[in-house]
Amino acid sequence: MGCCGQTTTIGAGVTALDTNKRVNYTKGMLLGVDDFVQEQAWHIARRHELARELIGYGTARGLKVEARNSGNTVAVSPGIGWTPSGTPVCVSDEQCADVTAWLRKQDATFKAGLGSGTSNLTVHVVLAYQGVPTDKVPVPGEPCRSEDALTANSRIADCFQLTLRTQAPPQLEEDAIRDFADWLAQVPVDLSSPPMSDEDFLQSLRDAAEGWLTPTSPPPTDYMLGSPPMGLNSTDGLLRVALRLWVTELRPIWRARYGCGPRSIAPGADDDAFLLATLTLSVDGTALTGAVTDIDESRRPLLLSLRMLQELILQNPAPEAAETVTPALSFGLEPEVGVLSEYARADHSHGTPTLPDLAGDVIGDITANTVVALRNRAIATTAPQVGDVLALDNTQQWSPTHLPVASDQLPAALAFGGAGAPGANADYARRDHVHPLPALPELAGDTQGPIATNKVRALQGTPVADTAPTLGQVLMFQEVAAPGPGPASRPRRVWVPANLPTPETPELPPLGGDVSGDAKDNRIDLLQGNKVAADAPKKGDVLTYNGEAWVAAAGATGGSTSPVEVVAAGVAQVLISSGQFKAGSAGGAPKVEVRGGNADGRVARISLVVRDIPRDEHPNHRITVLLTPIVEDPKRAILAYVGKAPIAEGADIHFDIMILGLEALADGDHLVQFQVSRFAVTPTRPV
Repeated sequence: MGCCGQTTTIGAGVTALDTNKRVNYTKGMLLGVDDFVQEQAWHIARRHELARELIGYGTARGLKVEARNSGNTVAVSPGIGWTPSGTPVCVSDEQCADVTAWLRKQDATFKAGLGSGTSNLTVHVVLAYQGVPTDKVPVPGEPCRSEDALTANSRIADCFQLTLRTQAPPQLEEDAIRDFADWLAQVPVDLSSPPMSDEDFLQSLRDAAEGWLTPTSPPPTDYMLGSPPMGLNSTDGLLRVALRLWVTELRPIWRARYGCGPRSIAPGADDDAFLLATLTLSVDGTALTGAVTDIDESRRPLLLSLRMLQELILQNPAPEAAETVTPALSFGLEPEVGVLSEYARADHSHGTPTLPDLAGDVIGDITANTVVALRNRAIATTAPQVGDVLALDNTQQWSPTHLPVASDQLPAALAFGGAGAPGANADYARRDHVHPLPALPELAGDTQGPIATNKVRALQGTPVADTAPTLGQVLMFQEVAAPGPGPASRPRRVWVPANLPTPETPELPPLGGDVSGDAKDNRIDLLQGNKVAADAPKKGDVLTYNGEAWVAAAGATGGSTSPVEVVAAGVAQVLISSGQFKAGSAGGAPKVEVRGGNADGRVARISLVVRDIPRDEHPNHRITVLLTPIVEDPKRAILAYVGKAPIAEGADIHFDIMILGLEALADGDHLVQFQVSRFAVTPTRPV
């Protein structure tokens, strides 16, 4: 075997280093940059090696991940951790990242993969070490150097790199430790059974890790396949065997190689990082915006300090064996979990008291007892015979009694309507016994013939004719001539299929009164007894009473005629809650306002005012209001009427609407359509 090392970059230049060598200082030795770099590399490698091989990697303190600003910002608190290579990395101040800004900085291929809609994207918060050269100082060199060659960095600052990645860094050793420990924890410890051989126990472990011990492509996703086989038990010695397999065979497979060994990875590589959290982002691929919707830290590797491990061990010390046990000296003791930390040896026993004699229904010694009663009723001492059963006798004690035997004969049920008889025989009938029945009689009366093929020959004693009916006919009660010759034959009554008679259509009489003529061709001659003389009316004419008859006259806004003008229309709405007026509203044209309202049981009122009515030039006019309830559910039917005569004040018209329910007004909205009209009135002049 030989030494193993690696080439490392430290300081201002690249120097071939062997981290397994340190400087051997001798008197008169001339030291150069390479010597100091080599010495520094050896010390760094040993520190990394100690942390990497004996402690592990992950978060040691702080580095909490949380979302802020409605998920738009990811924050990481100060803290410290170790990378898989054993390099410590410290975050001294809180760090924040804008999710949307990160999305927009990605390349075109990444952005195209987001699509155009809203989707979820998984990203990982990853921490790594980064050494940053700093503190430039002048350095000697050749003349005519470039400006960059005049100075060199005199220091390397320990820094960090916090990134959001779409792929989590591999943490095979962390996942394998969890899986291996979980697999071993499922193996029960059994010190009483003969231990399994080391070879058999190792074979069970190797079978579970077979996919890794015999490499395949791609590697398996599980480290210890399945659960331990049934019957696999562990001891202290076998646990040491399992840990030896982990150290010598399994751990080399499941950890990245930094330092000693072939195919080693230099500290600071992309995979020399550890996971802090996995984020779920809700991303709008069109606007390129995102927000954190979930933070999962379950896969974050953690490092506990040695002091914490000591305290956990002290809180759960190994118990010691007890020298005594508590004897059980009487029956009926209450259970007690105990408070002592000592454990009982596997072959311990509790003393027990002497068993008492039985008393009650069963008496005597437990090993030779006698049943003398059942539920406090004595059992007779009479010796039983074969086939006897215990029955309660007249003395209220259980006595051996012989059961009755089964009968071989049963009485037949020979006629319908026969009287039942309890019988006197003490024998019992078997469970599957059958009584023979008499033959069914034929039906007689209105229905005749066998029960299965009977016919209705009459209805309540009146015969039904044998005439075959046709579609639509009904049975009609009729008198028909009796068969047979001679005038003395009397008719008989029979139900006969017959057609229903066609009802006659009466003729309508001619109309009379205000309307005259036939119902299909009539004419209005009068209105409430006043003659109508409005022949050949013209467009726009209205009926006007001239003192003798209704005549056609031209409509006008200010003459002797009275045209009707609709000045406002809309819908009023009343809200009822718990039988009380809750609110009112109205809409329409011109402007409509609600002045107030109230409700009481079946009645509700709402006061309205219509604004900005066009000016009426007629000196005398009247106002009328037409109301129409709007009802969709018949169970909520209402009536509406004008509760207060409409009043005109300048360009406004005031009126009240009264709503009346058939029952108490139901909770909810009640709607009434209104129409406000006015018409000019001119006093009628005598003719």
